Amino acid sequence: MLIGITVMLYFFPLATNAQNNEAIYRNFPIVISIQFHNLAMPFKDLKSNFRNIGIGVGTEISLNGRQDLVQQFQIGFCRNKNIGNNFWIYTQTAYRPTVVGNFYGEIKGGLGWQRNFHPVASYKFANGAWVSSHAGKSQIIVPFGISAGYYQAQNSTFIAPFATYQVIPALFYNRSIPLNFYSAFQMGTNIYVK
Repeated sequence: MLIGITVMLYFFPLATNAQNNEAIYRNFPIVISIQFHNLAMPFKDLKSNFRNIGIGVGTEISLNGRQDLVQQFQIGFCRNKNIGNNFWIYTQTAYRPTVVGNFYGEIKGGLGWQRNFHPVASYKFANGAWVSSHAGKSQIIVPFGISAGYYQAQNSTFIAPFATYQVIPALFYNRSIPLNFYSAFQMGTNIYVK
C-alpha cells in the first residue's frame, strides 16, 4: 500500500492537492509509535523487520503554517538480541500532500544519531591484555521514508494514525564497513491536544 501511494504521488503529482485542514493545524502534537527495526538492506527480507520491537516518541512543527510541510523530531529505542539494542534521535523534513479526502502520502528525509549496544560483553586488546570495551558504537544516520496516514483536523483533541517504512543508511560503523543499512516499520499516531 505504501509503495502504491508513493508511486501514485510520483507519477501523478497534479492529482494531489494541499491539505484541506490547513487553517486549524496545530504544532507540537505528541507522536507515539511502535517501531520494528532491523539491520537489513532496503526492501530485502521484509518479514525479518518484524522481529525487533521498539518505541518512538516525538513531535513536529509546521514549516509553512499548514499540515503538508513539517519538521519532525523523534527519539526511540529498539530491542535486538542478535545485533544489540539501539537508541536513536533524529529530525526529518516531511512533505505530505493530501491524496484522497483526509488521507495523505508522505515523503521524508533527515539526519540523526544512533547508538548501537553490543548484544554481549565486548573486549579490546590494550597494553598486552584484553580489557572490557565500551558497550556500543555511535553512528550518524540519514533516515528517509515513505508514509501513509489520515489527518482530519478538529477543534478538540484528536488522533491522526500513520504507517511508515524507513530506510536508514548509517555511517562509521567500523573501518571495514563504513556504511551499513537499517530499515524500520513504524505504526503510530499523532495526538493533537486542544
